[in-house]
Amino acid sequence: MIEEGGGPGGCPASREEPRVAHSRTLRFWLDPANIAVRLGQAGPVARTRAGPAVAFQVNDPSLIRQVGCGEDTFQSWSADPCLRDFTGNGFSGFEGQAHRDRRALMKPALAAPRLTALGPSVRDSTEGLLAGLPADRPVDIPVEMSRIVAGLVIETVLNSGISPDTLAGLARARSVLSAGVFWKYALSPWPWVPTPRGRAFRRALGTLNEAAGEVYARHRPDADGNDVVSLLKRASDNRPDAALHDLRALLFAGIEATASTLAWACYELGRHPDHQAAIRAEADAVLGTDALADAVRPDLMPRTAGFVREVTRLHGIPFLVRRPRHATYVGEQPVPAGALVTLPLGAVRRDPARYARPEEFDPLRWSPEAHPQLSPAALLPYGLGPRYCPGAAASEILTPVALASLVRSRTLRTTPPGRTVRVSLELTPMPKGLTMVAEPREPHPPVPGPAHGEQADPVRRP
Repeated sequence: MIEEGGGPGGCPASREEPRVAHSRTLRFWLDPANIAVRLGQAGPVARTRAGPAVAFQVNDPSLIRQVGCGEDTFQSWSADPCLRDFTGNGFSGFEGQAHRDRRALMKPALAAPRLTALGPSVRDSTEGLLAGLPADRPVDIPVEMSRIVAGLVIETVLNSGISPDTLAGLARARSVLSAGVFWKYALSPWPWVPTPRGRAFRRALGTLNEAAGEVYARHRPDADGNDVVSLLKRASDNRPDAALHDLRALLFAGIEATASTLAWACYELGRHPDHQAAIRAEADAVLGTDALADAVRPDLMPRTAGFVREVTRLHGIPFLVRRPRHATYVGEQPVPAGALVTLPLGAVRRDPARYARPEEFDPLRWSPEAHPQLSPAALLPYGLGPRYCPGAAASEILTPVALASLVRSRTLRTTPPGRTVRVSLELTPMPKGLTMVAEPREPHPPVPGPAHGEQADPVRRP
């Protein structure tokens, strides 16, 4: 990356470029395959528009990594001033050394070696949370997956508890918060545009604050005192306000991406009963009551892990967003300060040079027997650079074990069969309008720990 001036106000001198059809920010989210691939044909960096603002899409994988890792030059979306009321003074809103210091504080508690025994607790907690999943009527999958994931994050990662009412409220608030943050950021260049969702957003933020307060108050520290909430409490000298900003960010981020993955996994399970049966057989073999603690691991469930990766490939967050702090270059493209720079992960995951039949849902492409072997790291499921998700190691265990536990206990069928499933306008796109019946499995498998066929229409994008 070359930092140099050239145009008025220090902006690099512009040059004539191939004309690319203008597209709006919303289309980036709703139609990542078509928009991103079309822009990708314009070269390594495509200059386009997001409404009246100039935007740049980075299509070259090496440049994507440079931009994503270049925190000194490119600001992450979460540190944008327009989101200050949401990020507060927590690590998600910090930048530079302050952000790195806060992440370093939490890193030991969220590192993979400490989480190796998380599998059994995720399995048992999922069983308890599934007891609240109605069996006699269709359920709203995005809401229910948000409830289950929130409960799992709180119980198994944050070592705490939460009341059922607050948990249900948090599950409903997640969508409002996610959409609200999306709109705040998308409309930040136009602050005069009215946002009627503002009142609902503030109520949902109050619910998130209430949940974070309960988690803080009901926290059960590990014996060594090195769990993540204990570390946050000590670092803030046991002042709740200082720790709650970080706890709120961890709670929201921990629910957001994993709930989206599980919701889309439910959608694909409804469309592919054969994969549902295969995951169930694998879960029966690994998650039984007599399974040793260190045997409840994703690496022993390759079919389930491959299913999660394929869900991420086709339904994961389509773009990361950055803004240059000052005028710079991306490759040979001059980019002015403050411009919208998009990193199209959705297009990278559909690259026909890397994935055969890229638009086809095929979990077996991730099988240990598949050739060539694919790298899960190429999916960039947790972002990259200084903003790489701090809870990635926990999610790598939580997501497949929770999915296998769900399939082991319930049979998922989409209802009604002809209902249109759309993509929501949220930070992490959700299958909007997805309702399913989650019938208890017959015969029901042995419950570990304390007792606690038809295809749906393809996703239609506006």
